[in-house]
Amino acid sequence: MVIVDPRAAREAAQWLVRLHAGALKPDEQLAFQAWRAGDPAHEAAWQRAELVCSTLASVPPALRQAAEETPRAPQRRALVLGLAGLIVAGPALWLASQSAPWLAWRATIRTARGEIRHINLPDGTQLVLNTDTAIDVHVDAKARAIVLHAGELHVGTAPDLLTPARPFLVHSRNGVVRALGTHFSVRHGGSLLAPRTQVGVSQGAVEIQPAQAPQALRLVNAGQQGSFDDTAVSPLTPLAPHAGAWLQGVLIAERMPLGEVLESVARYRYGVIRCDPALAAMPVDGIFQLQDPEKILALLQHSLPIRMTRRTRYWISVEAA
Repeated sequence: MVIVDPRAAREAAQWLVRLHAGALKPDEQLAFQAWRAGDPAHEAAWQRAELVCSTLASVPPALRQAAEETPRAPQRRALVLGLAGLIVAGPALWLASQSAPWLAWRATIRTARGEIRHINLPDGTQLVLNTDTAIDVHVDAKARAIVLHAGELHVGTAPDLLTPARPFLVHSRNGVVRALGTHFSVRHGGSLLAPRTQVGVSQGAVEIQPAQAPQALRLVNAGQQGSFDDTAVSPLTPLAPHAGAWLQGVLIAERMPLGEVLESVARYRYGVIRCDPALAAMPVDGIFQLQDPEKILALLQHSLPIRMTRRTRYWISVEAA
């Protein structure tokens, strides 16, 4: 593994935060390019910074808030130091230091970024794994269970042929979802420090049981969705329109805010897509093929008054045209 100079790593982290804070001015862009070209150690540090972003799919959630702080703010200084540490150590240390990502890496069934995979279990249950998803399957005499380590899973349960029938369970970081003869999706959401599990039911019903509050059991019926953490379930809302379109490999947008469209597209490609907050609410209509995220970005740029600026191989800024 290439050794990255700590000073160059800190400078790369500073540029990473500045890039995420917004579009660079022309003189800043020239300074950034001059910094990269001025020393091989700088370019090595930036290549590692891109690799870190690629591995994490995006920069840590705190970056968005800290990037808006003044350069001397404690939160921003702490973030720069943390990013510099990741750049020096590389993604391997981050993966090794976080139990959930490490378990996802070791999962027996995984999908790559951008892949959607259909699986039939021996009992007839149908699974669909969305992009960047990792699961383990555990079936014994007591239960049929899926452990969702990362990503999103859709389940179409089949009746159990054993007597008594074994429950079908999906374990997430936050608790357990129990199927009650149903079709439903479970997705890891939230952030690394505050994970949440999102559940949507298209047929039948499920029971949600938070890990630390079994008394907070909540029934979710067909056409409903909600989320939960370790202690509570959110209020339930109607299932989002076209929530299951990804099962056919498409994203259907009907007056969907541009920020949400880009967030969805970002799940199917490596790197960071940053949208100018002033453009995030711009409505988007269309049906997009998820297997080609670059084409989606090109279509958006062609049909909307926006410009996609590629700062690096893994970094795209969406700005007003």
